[in-house]
Amino acid sequence: MHLLLFSGFLGSGKTTFIIPLAKAVAQTGRRVAIIVNEIGEIGIDNQLMHQLDLNVWELVAGCICCTLSGDLIETLHKLDSDYKPELVIVEASGAADPRSILGALPYYRGQPMSSVRIVSVLDPLRLKVLMEVLTPLVTSQIRYADLVLISKTDIAAPDEVEFARQTACEINPSARIVNAGMQGYLEPELISELLPWLN
Repeated sequence: MHLLLFSGFLGSGKTTFIIPLAKAVAQTGRRVAIIVNEIGEIGIDNQLMHQLDLNVWELVAGCICCTLSGDLIETLHKLDSDYKPELVIVEASGAADPRSILGALPYYRGQPMSSVRIVSVLDPLRLKVLMEVLTPLVTSQIRYADLVLISKTDIAAPDEVEFARQTACEINPSARIVNAGMQGYLEPELISELLPWLN
């Protein structure tokens, strides 16, 4: 089982990329499950994904990285026993710290994780403000990423996009950093980078 974690502050565009990615993988005949972690009581992303015939397990009323870390592991065990997915996509809440989620994974005892990859989605329209008020969280979301997606580049000002790129480069120089618009499309080569087992 492969795990792909999407982090990023609320409204950064995580769902916009997850849905087409999950559908693309599912179209290859592979089993895909999505775990949606939302703080509110009503799961909007969950409802949308169900309408698109994607398999969604929702964790609500808390954050995967703290109060629901046990529930995340429990959900992974249930997926392993009942569905046997080849790919599990976790959409973490905007308040989730990838470091804490990674710390919970050793408690998973199902089929071994073949790979764990992290995508951080940055919103250039709000990154300067977020870096001022939520520096540790945003820094951690970038530092642990294998791929940093700078979303909304089609509507952000060039200086906002450049600030996002420079920030990501300074915090995580080894990550792949990609400009992405709001259309929610990942280039095939990026998918191959994130999910090399697809090939």
